[in-house]
Amino acid sequence: MNIPYTVQRRPDTGVSNVMMGVWLFLASEVMLFGALFSAYALLRVAAPAWPSGRQLLSLPSGSVNTLLLLVMTALVWKARAAATDRARVLMLFSTVLAGGFIGVKFVEYRGEIALGLVPALNTFLATYYTLTGLHALHVVGGMIANLWIVAGIRRAGTAVSAQRIQAMSLYWAFVDAVWLLIFVLMYLT
Repeated sequence: MNIPYTVQRRPDTGVSNVMMGVWLFLASEVMLFGALFSAYALLRVAAPAWPSGRQLLSLPSGSVNTLLLLVMTALVWKARAAATDRARVLMLFSTVLAGGFIGVKFVEYRGEIALGLVPALNTFLATYYTLTGLHALHVVGGMIANLWIVAGIRRAGTAVSAQRIQAMSLYWAFVDAVWLLIFVLMYLT
């Protein structure tokens, strides 16, 4: 298959176009989540009272989701060095684990809403639903990208597939870092 771009490293940046694009995308995501975490910090320090996430949220659900994301990302990182068929299996299994994350989050949201823990109740819950909802959208987007890579691994060729998997490994590492911040700020404090 003839691809319309080069997979070679650029002499001016030392990285390929794919990796440059991923780094630029991640920089924009850092700004997005950075703004939300900054808003969270400002709202929390300005609030006369702030509920404890330990009392309101399901720590077991948050812990399971943390484990799912960490294992899933480890599989994507393993896929970077794997042969074509093994990379496909690892990427598929990581997508299943990401789906498990979304499933646990859905069950958690349903339980919280049934208890009346809705965003309109207080600022803590509004920031909780904003951060975790946006994060969940990033997990769904990553699942779609994983499936796109799996579908094209054999067609795209080794060099292209390797760069795509490398790009996704960076993306999932970012998604993990964001989740770990959310987990600490929302579930543990």
